[in-house]
Amino acid sequence: MSTAQPSSLRATSEHHHAQLIPHVDRLLALAEMVGRVDCAGVHQLLDEELAFVTGQLVPHMDTIEATLYERLEILMGPRHTMAPMREEHATLRRLVAELEVHRGHGNPCASNELEGLALRRTLYRLHALLKVHLAEEELYLGVLDRSISPDEKDRLARSLDHAMADPL
Repeated sequence: MSTAQPSSLRATSEHHHAQLIPHVDRLLALAEMVGRVDCAGVHQLLDEELAFVTGQLVPHMDTIEATLYERLEILMGPRHTMAPMREEHATLRRLVAELEVHRGHGNPCASNELEGLALRRTLYRLHALLKVHLAEEELYLGVLDRSISPDEKDRLARSLDHAMADPL
């Protein structure tokens, strides 16, 4: 991450999503590689993306839930909850756990065709859910932009920035 701090909640969120999207897109590319290219290359990229997901994405989700989602639930009251977004986070965590299981299978190049298909399925699902989820977060950001004070936006932006402070 650069040393320049984004100046607003929207800028911070857009900056973080810009950091996440290339990794999300690599998940799709990785899925397409499984069973089609050199196994060592697949597993090197899997290791890199798994490190990013566990080291950056999951902590980012935790921060989003504790800051933005909680604030949105207060703003929207009984009309709407962030339960669907939290459920998507739970699904994302399960998919990350599946990736870790795939990666933990001893000699990665000895996996069979069914294991390769299972890995591809996990990568496709993770990619698709992340693409939609990040787009939905941008919509909720608009609610916050219209509903909270500039000071609160700055506080939330600092909380988000802290979650992405140590990029891989």
